Amino acid sequence: QVSQCPNAIVRVPVVPDIMFVRRLSCQVATVSLLVHTHALRMPFARGSTVRMAASNAATLPKQETGISALLDAQPEADGRGTLVAVLDTGCDLAAAGLQETSDGRPKYVDFIDCTGGGDIDTSKKVKPAEDGTLEGLSGRTLKLGGWAEGVDEFRLGALRLYGLGSMPTSVLRRLKEERKAAFVMQHQAAVSAVQRELDGLADGAPKEAKRDLELRLEQYDAMMDGYTDHGPLLDVLLWRQQPSGVWQAVIDVDGEGDLSAAEPMAPYAHARQVGDMGHGSALTYCVQVYDEGERLSVVTDAGSHGTHVAGIVAANFALDSALNGVAPGAQVLACKIGDGRLGSAETGTGLVRALIAAKARGCDLINLSYGEPAWQHDSGRVAETFTAAVRKWGMCVFTSAGNDGPALSSLGSPGALSAPICVGAYVSPAMMAEQYSMLPVADVSGASYSFSSRGPTPDGFMPSLCAPGGAIAPVPRHALQGKAQYHGTSMSSPN
Repeated sequence: QVSQCPNAIVRVPVVPDIMFVRRLSCQVATVSLLVHTHALRMPFARGSTVRMAASNAATLPKQETGISALLDAQPEADGRGTLVAVLDTGCDLAAAGLQETSDGRPKYVDFIDCTGGGDIDTSKKVKPAEDGTLEGLSGRTLKLGGWAEGVDEFRLGALRLYGLGSMPTSVLRRLKEERKAAFVMQHQAAVSAVQRELDGLADGAPKEAKRDLELRLEQYDAMMDGYTDHGPLLDVLLWRQQPSGVWQAVIDVDGEGDLSAAEPMAPYAHARQVGDMGHGSALTYCVQVYDEGERLSVVTDAGSHGTHVAGIVAANFALDSALNGVAPGAQVLACKIGDGRLGSAETGTGLVRALIAAKARGCDLINLSYGEPAWQHDSGRVAETFTAAVRKWGMCVFTSAGNDGPALSSLGSPGALSAPICVGAYVSPAMMAEQYSMLPVADVSGASYSFSSRGPTPDGFMPSLCAPGGAIAPVPRHALQGKAQYHGTSMSSPN
């Protein structure tokens, strides 16, 4: 699928590159390449735990890059005062290890959806009834709470949970499976009850009674055959609080119309409020407001990749520093460029929006663990904006090399751009032992991962450097496992 943006590189957008690895006996891992991937994931069963030696830093490598030695010598040289923009699938604002910096500041300064996938039209205005209710766009009568006192006008919106363009496909698939399983259980119970009643009819029972029960069974069968789940339809209310002028939003996540106990949410940067989309999704969201209230953005991550990358950059576990990222004192600006409507692919427009947001908030560093093949490097609006970020705005931009190696000239975009620092993937003996259970390691030297893309580009560029390309790091709550082992150049760049 090719997307084009005015004055932008012609791009073939892909998912932030997932490759699956299966562990074989104790030494060999068979790797299957799906698409141009910058992150490779070792999958674990849902609800399982990842066995790891928490005291061994090779699970989230820091010795290879000298970070461990630096922190031993200067404990406060841990990224304090640094703001890092993570341009990715978005991050779970409630994930473990990504709540506070090492010096007690909030880990996330803001979370912005640069794709528009979670935008909701809130242009319709209504006034509440005297009894404290109003009719939502779903047709439900919405019961308001004490928070609505003094508000004389609301903006209405609605979203279908399954149609939320920012929802991860894994969450959507799980919700549909769980909801269908619950439906089937209730359906089978209803069928069984009717069948028991039919079997219990006496021989002389009226024919009409028997026929009625048989028709009910036929209707139940037809209901099962025609099962369709469009997902919950959720009402949205938006208003401007007075006299503060701060926008407030309420989403009926239960889909029942009773908002009396709801907690209004302001744009994330104002009060750092987060919510859960409910229905068993474990999907964290925040809100943003645009165009003077005409548009509400419901911001979620589009996959686990971004949270994992942010964990490598800046995870902070106060009780076990071995689980920390390379800069536990740094703060993060989460910029979502992975569009859930495109399978978490990025677009040129989303990238440019993210770079502009990073500039507006004064970021020091940018990490982009995304990429795809490119036919012409340093050309188009995206390349021009990256160049401006480095050479005019004074930011350091790091990007992953790609996972299309080991062939020569397998670098794609943005790894082939001249302005960013391009990072390939390295694996050390300690990583081999801790992350892949490879034995023995005494006679093994560190090396580049075979999949790491190589240069040169047509004009002679190479990856700038290599860094550890595998880590066990936090993943979103909706992954239902807390942390996971991913590997790829996506994991190298945030080092």
